[in-house]
Amino acid sequence: MIMPDISMVHVDQALTNVSIAYRNAQFIADQVFQPIPVSKQSNKYFIYSKDRFRIMDDARRPGARANEINWTLSTDTYFAEGHALAQAIPDELRANADQAIDVDVDTTETLTDLIYLQREIQVASVATDPTVVTQNTVLSGTSQWSDFNDSDPIAAVETQKATIQQQIGQPPNALLVGYPVFLQLRQHPKIIDRFKYTQVGILQPDHLKSVFNVDYFLIGGAIKNVAKEGDPDNFQYIWGKNALLFYKPPTPGRRTVSLGYQFTWLFGANTNGFLVKRYRDESRTADVVEVQLYYDAKVVAPSAAYLWQSAVA
Repeated sequence: MIMPDISMVHVDQALTNVSIAYRNAQFIADQVFQPIPVSKQSNKYFIYSKDRFRIMDDARRPGARANEINWTLSTDTYFAEGHALAQAIPDELRANADQAIDVDVDTTETLTDLIYLQREIQVASVATDPTVVTQNTVLSGTSQWSDFNDSDPIAAVETQKATIQQQIGQPPNALLVGYPVFLQLRQHPKIIDRFKYTQVGILQPDHLKSVFNVDYFLIGGAIKNVAKEGDPDNFQYIWGKNALLFYKPPTPGRRTVSLGYQFTWLFGANTNGFLVKRYRDESRTADVVEVQLYYDAKVVAPSAAYLWQSAVA
């Protein structure tokens, strides 16, 4: 295969802007692990200890020195792995495209969507891993929130709010539920009972946000097709039947406690990391569009979350 001359490969700023502006509302990875731009592909980041909650003797007698303390600081590492997809646009396709179709924009959005999909899968995999988020429980039988007679999701969430606050010093402010969980919660009698004196029909996400008293109520509605190519489609919810209570800061920062972050290596891109390249491949009489993104999705404060697996039947 004849490879394109590297001098012919260039960053297409217009298509990069398309990729940046494109958003699939079903993807919530950025709202769970907020992106942090980094200048190096791999590096260390600091993990602050809980010494700031320890009671220290700060009394000082006249003429005495201040009590000197020691506080610990550990480190972990990230590696922003590269993710890229490309698609060729043959000249014949471009020549035959209807006027209303912009093949460059459509191709860029398709590639961006597929990279977003993979990132959603990765963030969900890490954020709902019980070996990582060690404060967790697996619900079954009457404890599942789909059991309208015996379960109490409001009480369950309130109990674990206290668990998290005791660990990080502030209450969790976000609740994420997979779409099947959302469908059951909006029909749960204990939740509906909170609105019995109001003119409310079908409960909406904002109603559940109010009931659970969180700043962010997220619904994991994105799906993935786990079937192999050529087999019948097999669509599954990426966030499954899980529920995740966690803390996320209003503004991400390296010295701010948060369940997790996406360390996004810019590598010539703007602050969100997406970059679109375009080059000519004469061997195929086609233009090639390539979208790339470098990131590492990591849990940095597992004590800032509580996970319910199999929250509904």
